[in-house]
Amino acid sequence: MSIRAIIWDLEGVLLQSPDEDAPTTIAHKLNVPIDKSREAFYSDFNDRVDKGEFTHDDFLNHVVDSLGLPREKKTDLLDCFYQDFFIDAGMLSDVRAYHQRYRTALLSNYSDLLRKMLASYWRMDGAFDQIVISWEVRMIKPDPDIFYYTLEKLGCAPAEAIFIDDKAVNVEGARALGMHAILFTGREDMNRRIEAIVAQSKESSPA
Repeated sequence: MSIRAIIWDLEGVLLQSPDEDAPTTIAHKLNVPIDKSREAFYSDFNDRVDKGEFTHDDFLNHVVDSLGLPREKKTDLLDCFYQDFFIDAGMLSDVRAYHQRYRTALLSNYSDLLRKMLASYWRMDGAFDQIVISWEVRMIKPDPDIFYYTLEKLGCAPAEAIFIDDKAVNVEGARALGMHAILFTGREDMNRRIEAIVAQSKESSPA
């Protein structure tokens, strides 16, 4: 089957931070150990927020409480999302270029904050045909149902879609459903692999 759609993850792919990852930026912002920040940021509670069981404000409370900080520090933590995290301009340019050729979607495990950020700070107007946020649909990657939901929104079969994520577990989950999946390591590698998959899919499609 020929490729008809490309699906992108947000954090770590399009959304970047000044440091190695978001917990490192938060650790610097709050002046706490990086390992403690990672532990708080990547806890099971974070998954429950992404599933829609709690709000982003609940997540902020969880992080500062886990780090033993006063609740007033939530303001500094929230500033990270507004001031430190940013959309990679080169990546966004690539997404817009692919959007001229394929259906496109953003598929993100994220809280209720994301819609607000997309509307105000992380502007990506017109880049995606569909935006699927885990908090809104009450499913998270790598749950097969959220992939099927996204594919249905795009109107394509698994074999007609390419999925790009920086987490191996999500890439493996998509691949298990028959999707083409790329573990994101950088922009140049991503573009090279997308074009290779597109070329291969054309060769294998019936004339």
